Amino acid sequence: MARPRIQAEVRPELTKSARKTLRAAGIVPAAVYGSKVGGSILVQLKLADLTRAVKEGGENVIIDLEIQGNGSKSIPVMVHQVQRDPRTRRILHVDLRAISLDEKVTTTVPVHLEGEPVGVKQGGILDQLHSEITITALPQDIPPHITLDISGMHVGDIIRLGDIKVEKAEVVGQADDAVVMVRQPHVGHVEEAAAPTPTAEAVPAEESGADEAGETPED
Repeated sequence: MARPRIQAEVRPELTKSARKTLRAAGIVPAAVYGSKVGGSILVQLKLADLTRAVKEGGENVIIDLEIQGNGSKSIPVMVHQVQRDPRTRRILHVDLRAISLDEKVTTTVPVHLEGEPVGVKQGGILDQLHSEITITALPQDIPPHITLDISGMHVGDIIRLGDIKVEKAEVVGQADDAVVMVRQPHVGHVEEAAAPTPTAEAVPAEESGADEAGETPED
């Protein structure tokens, strides 16, 4: 599969109003970081192009970024961080990491579960403790996601980080760290005390001295 190519333009530092104007036009401010670009380059690119590339290639897609105004050279980059509006979830800014195709990178990859565990059919509860895991690999060897077949798991079974093998990649983390497990459901028993049966000798409330208390987005 050919790598997506996106055109970007070098930009200056932007005022708040200038950033809003860009976003209204479907343009997102971005920054390219890394030793391959000598520090950082401020750019802007079409949001639709970025969204399409990530949708088709996953969160770790390699993008050939052609920067106009920087010698029009193409730089392989990966999405490092996305800043979103907390209310609307609209993308506000993107950090792109310039990479070398022959140098390994460390990144996170989503974990997808496949199948229904035997233990769940028997009444157990499935717990996914990690929705993504960290791996180290060459950029082109990073999978869009990691699929775990959980159909054979019984109650008490656990898939740990050390059990996961990714072709051409190294899984990073504590080997005994649980990723997915099927556990026995907790069954609580609450015993209710029997209410006392009123007797003829019970003292009326008005004579017992008991009182009733009144319960007196982005700019």
